[in-house]
Amino acid sequence: MAGKRKLRKAAAALTFAALLFGMASFYTANAFDPEENARERQQLAQENKEYNEKIEKTEQELAEKEAYSQKLQKEIADLTKKIKNSNVKIENLNNQITENQNKINEKLSAIDDRLELLRVRLRTIYTAGDISTLEIVLQAKDFSDFIDKMELVKSIADYDTELIDGLKDEMKSIGKEQEQLRSDKAGVEEEKKALEKNKKKINDLSAENEEIIDELNEQKENAEHSIAENESRQQELEKALSDYNKELAEKVKRQRELRKQREAQRNAQQEEAKRKALENGETYVPEDDEEQYIDTSGEYVWPCPGHTYLTSTFDEWRGANNHGALDIADGNVYGASVVACWYGTVFSTNNTCVHDFGKSSSCGCGGGYGNYVMIDHGDGKISIYGHLSDVTVSPGDEVVPGQLIGYVGSTGYSTGPHLHFEMQYNGVRYDPLEEYN
Repeated sequence: MAGKRKLRKAAAALTFAALLFGMASFYTANAFDPEENARERQQLAQENKEYNEKIEKTEQELAEKEAYSQKLQKEIADLTKKIKNSNVKIENLNNQITENQNKINEKLSAIDDRLELLRVRLRTIYTAGDISTLEIVLQAKDFSDFIDKMELVKSIADYDTELIDGLKDEMKSIGKEQEQLRSDKAGVEEEKKALEKNKKKINDLSAENEEIIDELNEQKENAEHSIAENESRQQELEKALSDYNKELAEKVKRQRELRKQREAQRNAQQEEAKRKALENGETYVPEDDEEQYIDTSGEYVWPCPGHTYLTSTFDEWRGANNHGALDIADGNVYGASVVACWYGTVFSTNNTCVHDFGKSSSCGCGGGYGNYVMIDHGDGKISIYGHLSDVTVSPGDEVVPGQLIGYVGSTGYSTGPHLHFEMQYNGVRYDPLEEYN
């Protein structure tokens, strides 16, 4: 009757209480938070993705910088070779300049020798009386001697003049060549100076490029170190999740065994009551199992009695859209009763998912809901109860508010035990809390 609770059978109550106590002690003692574990693993995976992208970008930059470094080294080698060639040119020009200077010195020495001979002849003439050329000619003994004396004076003057002029012309030519060599040397020295300046500039660029390469290598090493640390932490989280799932699997196994024991005990009690009724000549009338129902005052009933903490709300943003449902969970929620929130007809269920543990990705069962119940409440409204450990109703069953339909679990795409409670109106999700205002 609405507004009143039905009394449970003593044995069933004790068995169920023992079950709940066992689950409560397990979750109270175990501080593991599967949702936090999943969030941290997801965050570490995202960080590693970003680090790997950074490493990839850094490696591209390193490849570019190393190629640039090789180019600079080639330019430095080419400039070094050109500077070496310039040094060879300068050395050759210096040798030519020295050689030409020696030639000039030889010509000067030859001129000095020729001038010395001229001085000796003039000194001889002067010693003979310092007479003029006319006097030498007039003193000729005869015409033949006159001719001889005239030729002598003329040949001496012409020869010395011609010889000295020739030496001067050669010196002038060598001087011009020397001037050209010095000009060429100055040009090569300027070219060498420009090459050395360019080489210094490229050496500076190469040094800067090497510093950038060192920085990029350091960034890459830091990213790789961070990835290694994250992977180590991920392994710890995976181990913690694995240990948690193993413990949870054991608890699930014990819970199902207790449930079977409870059912067997209930059946035995019913058989005993039936036997006694027959012995007394009475008609056996099975009693309703109170556990199947929870008090309702005629309004929507909370789908997970005794557990009201919401870990996710309807409008929680999930990257591409809102969550679109309520997630009900706390430390003792696993195995808690899930009841129909309102009158209706069960139109779809799934009870085949065996992946009843926290996970970071969908196992694919029940479209991500895992084990679920879907109820049609009429007038376009339906309710969905997902991630159940077990389902106790079947399609076509008529249910009333507060009627047991299953138990909280972690099947389907679930990071840990919780009830996914969803409401739809004409196929569009709406906030279930609107029914409880």
